[in-house]
Amino acid sequence: MARRSGQAGAVVAKGDWWHGRFYVDVPGEEKRARKSIPIGPRREMTKPEAKRKLRSLLEEMGVNSSAHLNRAINPVETFAQKVQWWEDNVLPTHKPSSQNSSHYVLKKHLIPHFGDLPLDMVDERKVQEWVTGLQKEGMLAPKSIHNVYKVLRLIIGKPSKDWSIRLPGISEKEQRYFTPEEVKKIIDAAEGQYKSLFALQFATGMRFGEVAGLHVEDLDFEESVIRIRRSTYRLQEVTPKSQAGHRQIDVDPDTMAALREYLGGRQGSRVFQTRNGTPLVVNNVNRHVLKPLCKKLGIRIGTTHAFRHGRISVLQQNNVPGDLIKKWVGHTSLKTTSKYTHFPTEFRRKIVSDLAKNG
Repeated sequence: MARRSGQAGAVVAKGDWWHGRFYVDVPGEEKRARKSIPIGPRREMTKPEAKRKLRSLLEEMGVNSSAHLNRAINPVETFAQKVQWWEDNVLPTHKPSSQNSSHYVLKKHLIPHFGDLPLDMVDERKVQEWVTGLQKEGMLAPKSIHNVYKVLRLIIGKPSKDWSIRLPGISEKEQRYFTPEEVKKIIDAAEGQYKSLFALQFATGMRFGEVAGLHVEDLDFEESVIRIRRSTYRLQEVTPKSQAGHRQIDVDPDTMAALREYLGGRQGSRVFQTRNGTPLVVNNVNRHVLKPLCKKLGIRIGTTHAFRHGRISVLQQNNVPGDLIKKWVGHTSLKTTSKYTHFPTEFRRKIVSDLAKNG
């Protein structure tokens, strides 16, 4: 090992951040390897301040000590190594949608920042500095920062349970929901299978993936129920979003009768599908069918998720028991259901008026 002592490292600018470069011993190698770690946002510190912080970090890591040489001989696990293990052994157990988003977060946001650090150095202090930097630089929206932080905690595991990271607040913006009047206009204007699809989604509050994953055998016309057994993601059939997603939905007879008429005696395959027989993709339906319909009708643009929000709102407005709503829509808690509930101005005014009359 060609270990050198007393190195101070070098500070360089990478985008909006200062990064520190230094050398570390590599097991089995005579030459040391050059490493780079993030120090802090350039907006918040000068280069001399960044140099002082780098010296402090080098001291903390002990790269100039004999203990560091021992660690090179018996290397500690880096964050990047832990990520690789996690991607190989844990991530495959997640749903395809989670696998895709987590891989992107790791590659785009976490590995570039924490990859070379020893795992035990990715602590509460460094993570807080990183979160604060992302927020001040406006590099990610608050909700995105929350999502990236969740993936980081999955990688770190138990030590992260003791962290008290202050994350940016997320503004409570009301989600788009379709009213019954808007839904009627959309259904009347829709063509082909989309007329039945939009009607069914509003009548049940099903997630789009669940609608796209419906098979004819999931429909029980005698009992007037629909059984949710699967969902879809990017042309794949997958399990429902959660255990609560496996459920039975009671459907009104008129909707079931319209659905039977739409099927025209068909006994098998998916209820809704492309001309090639593949599952419908939500982005395609939103982009090419629903949004153009909204624009044509002069209705504020909404996605298929607005049918789900609208259905839950109608159920709440009609005093359907919360536990029954939760069961029908496949939520795991009433807290989640409440986030899907919207009360239009007319409804609120009517409630106030009725209370005044009865008072």
